[in-house]
Amino acid sequence: MSDDSHTQAPGPKAVQEVDDERVQTDEEIMLQGIAKQKELIDGMPGDTSDEKLRRAPHQKKLGQLEFQYHLSVEKKRLANELTRFEERYGAVYSEPCLLCLEDIHVQAVEGAINVFYCCGGFICKVCWPWPDPPGFDKCPLCREPIVESSDVENIPKLMAFVEKGVTWFQTYVGKCMIRGLRGFEKQEEMGLEWLHKAADQNHPPALYLLSLYHRFGFSSLMKSNEKANELVLKSASFGHSWANSFLAECYYRGIHGFEKDPDEAHFRASVAFALDEKGDLNNSAAKTMGHIHWGVKTEPSLYLALYYLNIAANYEGQSCDVACYLYSQELLRLCGHLHHRDGESKDANYQIPGFNALPSSIFWVRKSNNTGRDVLQKWEALLQTKCSNCQKKTQPGEKIEQCTECKAQWYCSKECQGEAWRAGHKKDCKRARILKFEDYLNGSAFVEND
Repeated sequence: MSDDSHTQAPGPKAVQEVDDERVQTDEEIMLQGIAKQKELIDGMPGDTSDEKLRRAPHQKKLGQLEFQYHLSVEKKRLANELTRFEERYGAVYSEPCLLCLEDIHVQAVEGAINVFYCCGGFICKVCWPWPDPPGFDKCPLCREPIVESSDVENIPKLMAFVEKGVTWFQTYVGKCMIRGLRGFEKQEEMGLEWLHKAADQNHPPALYLLSLYHRFGFSSLMKSNEKANELVLKSASFGHSWANSFLAECYYRGIHGFEKDPDEAHFRASVAFALDEKGDLNNSAAKTMGHIHWGVKTEPSLYLALYYLNIAANYEGQSCDVACYLYSQELLRLCGHLHHRDGESKDANYQIPGFNALPSSIFWVRKSNNTGRDVLQKWEALLQTKCSNCQKKTQPGEKIEQCTECKAQWYCSKECQGEAWRAGHKKDCKRARILKFEDYLNGSAFVEND
């Protein structure tokens, strides 16, 4: 038998220390790091250009820490919102990927899976990152050889699953028939018939598509806002990400028969993101979340406004114009937040060499097209009134040098342009073209020694 007579139970103080260590959350650790970083910055001197330049890297580090904290808290909040959604409507349907066995909300996020026409099985995008698959020459599920087939050759395979009543294939084939895609001739009535069959089995993507057709009118379907709302609410209740995203915009703007309700808009957009973990499939939800943090929430987050507006701004389409403009303005606000000191104007420190937010902000204003046209013209006219390096005022008709890369800085001479490049504009110029906010904040595209 073992002798435990010399083993002492931990005293109250030891137990308390263990408990304190156990309950300390990741967010609490992050907040401690943020507090230390702020203390470091506050202890640094002051107001000269050299002092601002020495302080700036530490302020940039503060921004990185604060963003990590806000994003960590946000991800937990999104998970809680999904739990609240499931308490209201029931668990969102999911199936495991047949390779990694991770649960996937297969009916919630279109584009989250890759389906094999040979057996009808699917795996997640992580296991099969189409269009760059990992080199399988056989189906990883049924082991049938993977042979390149034309769209027309795939039609009999698709129809076999459609006839068996597989909802994913019914919805997919219905869309293709309606639009005349993937080798199918345009057959609107037949396509609607297959969509209705899938919708009768409560397939969320089919319900959502039919809601759009009823809302805007299509083929033999009667245009009906009431029917459209009934279908989109049903699709959303089953956890369809795009349906919840659509409702978020409706509640945010008070359109399509829905009254304005910022809280419900935030809830629906949050659910859309919780279901679509990447978020980059969901431009509309990103735009709504960005707008809410930009000017609606009682306690908005500058970092989350930037995070969500950036996702929306990177979407290719006219609807991203406003997001591009707002994102450009938030970049300036972030610069003011990080680099000012008490008693100092926040916009006094936008142009610290190597930490200048103006080239990035102007890049995104240009992407906003007509939305930011007047602001862009105003900024460009103002920036051309003095050299961005020596601050010498330009005279009417005087030739000035524009940075040919970012097109956001002007100089009185080639010498000033070269001096500014070496002093830090090289970094600012490269950063202006970084598309993802987190990369912008981390400066991951910087090349220090080129």
